Amino acid sequence: MDMPGKKKVLLFSTLNPYPFWAGSENFWFDFVADKRVHTLFDFHLLLADSPTTRIKAEMLSIKGAKVGFYKHFNVSFARRNYYKIQDKLNGKKSRTLPWYDQIKKDKYDLVWFNVAGLGDLQDLVYPVQQCKKLGIPYWLILQHGFEDFFLTNQNEIEAVTEVATSAKRFVFISEKNRISLERAIGVKLKNSFQSVNSLRNEIISEAFKISETNLPKDEGVARFFNLGRFAPKDKAQHLLLEAFSNSKWRNRDWQLSFIGVSGFGEFYLKRLSGFYGLEKEKIKILPHTEHVFEEISKNDVLLMPSLSEGTPFAMIESMACGRPALGTPIGGIPELIIQNKTGWLARTTDIIDVSEAMENVWQDRSQWSTFGNNCRKFIVENYNQENTFARLLSKLIDDTN
Repeated sequence: MDMPGKKKVLLFSTLNPYPFWAGSENFWFDFVADKRVHTLFDFHLLLADSPTTRIKAEMLSIKGAKVGFYKHFNVSFARRNYYKIQDKLNGKKSRTLPWYDQIKKDKYDLVWFNVAGLGDLQDLVYPVQQCKKLGIPYWLILQHGFEDFFLTNQNEIEAVTEVATSAKRFVFISEKNRISLERAIGVKLKNSFQSVNSLRNEIISEAFKISETNLPKDEGVARFFNLGRFAPKDKAQHLLLEAFSNSKWRNRDWQLSFIGVSGFGEFYLKRLSGFYGLEKEKIKILPHTEHVFEEISKNDVLLMPSLSEGTPFAMIESMACGRPALGTPIGGIPELIIQNKTGWLARTTDIIDVSEAMENVWQDRSQWSTFGNNCRKFIVENYNQENTFARLLSKLIDDTN
């Protein structure tokens, strides 16, 4: 039941891929669950139906959120083709995504679109048209972007420009993603606001407690790890394997653990390890774990040579555990890595520069624990939800008054 006097926000989550949940969902989920937020706003959520979203919805229902579900085109092919044919017959230039018709079914003070990646902005033409017809302001929150994002024709540029510039507020999770979009459409956005992915104070405390007696070691086996989904086109795990195949690493005592990969990912990592001539005992492939801090604490340094990013939760979690990180200058990674203080930033995503940065990691081994302590302090000061959500909530209050 809606509370009188509360503003009503309709929120659409990231809509693909199945099972419709990833790191990009954590931002809005934690925000809606925050007591400061749900005591002031009524949230109505529309989520693509899957076992994972059902569980998450139940958790948010306890906080007072209303949740609805629909069958996404990714799992309802007949429905997708039906609307595709209808759009073609009616000469529509944009896709009709019927779940957005919820905008017309109730009176909302604001519509929030959680956008997984820059390419998904084109799919918002239809719902933005609905918002404009009804005079409802909307937010865009972008989680992820490729550095070399571009559109392919004038119609796409005009459509995405309209979606981006008409938003009441466009929240970017990293500054570089904003720059990528502005370049792609050739427009400086006046409605942009930067936030970051972050952790609750109790989660940061939990990370510290679990890892405080197990800091990175400056002797023995050097334990490197890569955390997150296996997707070479985004996460570039192949660059790590290529870098470790360099002759410099052959007589060094090290181990590399991949944590959180899929069945196909495990197959491909093993195949690439053989391709690069790496010793099998040096590469560990571990499944996704709910006890991520315990797994992080078994290692020394996070290696994340990503090709596209937002502000990676995996890096924030690792740094909260006192683990310094190597990363590429992509998305929010340069905001997390302070060179020679919280980690090592490769100059580019080229294998030469990634390899050079990894060599710096090895040469600085005596500083790993110092860097790790710097990481913990940096996360507490800059990536805790007590502060980041307070700033975002202030903007939400402004934009619904």
